[in-house]
Amino acid sequence: MSVMTGRVLRAFLLPAMLGLGALSLASASAAPAPARQAEPEQSPSAAQAGLKFGFYVGDEQQPTTSRVAKLGSDITFPQGRFDGTILGFTGRVPITGKLAIPPTSSYFVSFRFMPATGDVELIPDGDATGTVLVKTGAKGDCKAVGTSICADTDVTNKVFIKLSNVKVDGKVLDVGPNCRTAQSAAVNIKALVPLAFPAPPVKVTSTFSTPGFTGCGVREELSPLLTGLVAGPGNTLVTNLKLRCVGSGGPPNGCGA
Repeated sequence: MSVMTGRVLRAFLLPAMLGLGALSLASASAAPAPARQAEPEQSPSAAQAGLKFGFYVGDEQQPTTSRVAKLGSDITFPQGRFDGTILGFTGRVPITGKLAIPPTSSYFVSFRFMPATGDVELIPDGDATGTVLVKTGAKGDCKAVGTSICADTDVTNKVFIKLSNVKVDGKVLDVGPNCRTAQSAAVNIKALVPLAFPAPPVKVTSTFSTPGFTGCGVREELSPLLTGLVAGPGNTLVTNLKLRCVGSGGPPNGCGA
């Protein structure tokens, strides 16, 4: 979904005009003055460094909760973080970031009667990417989030879903160390979020599909079983995004070291 108040101006210095040759009044022959060197341009890498921001993902009011459609069960995760960078300010501009959510233990009922438990881990498949439109005006565009600066965000996080320590009806289901979805699940977050303090949390909801599983099973192939139990469309993820920091300054509200 690290807030987002900032902006990197993509301005480059124009080359200075070459100096005109100056006539020498003391000499019969004119000697042209040397041309002035052009002023150095701003480094493209510096111009594209972007502005840092960070959010907490989940809080006491609304922890990060995923609803598994096929099982009709919820998986609740500990509080995580999203740290990112806005690569512009005017118009809709790119945004990149990293999502980090700790693993969790889950309980659900399989086949509608058999209790099962397991550890669930969300492993990022590269950086989150998307776009953001920065807005201003506490009484206008940003009124809904209660700040003077806000952002209309459209960000996609791709994560592999890994399972471990699975037990069904109290018996170990040895899925092995490499049991996860064959492809990453794409979780898209679209929300208006605050970019200034003080900032209230923003509740967001996303719907996604869980791909089939692979690499599950040590003594027997369990991937088809888990795919049948869990994989499919219509899963939801609900969480609160709470602004943690913005800019490269120091704590408490800067994202710097």
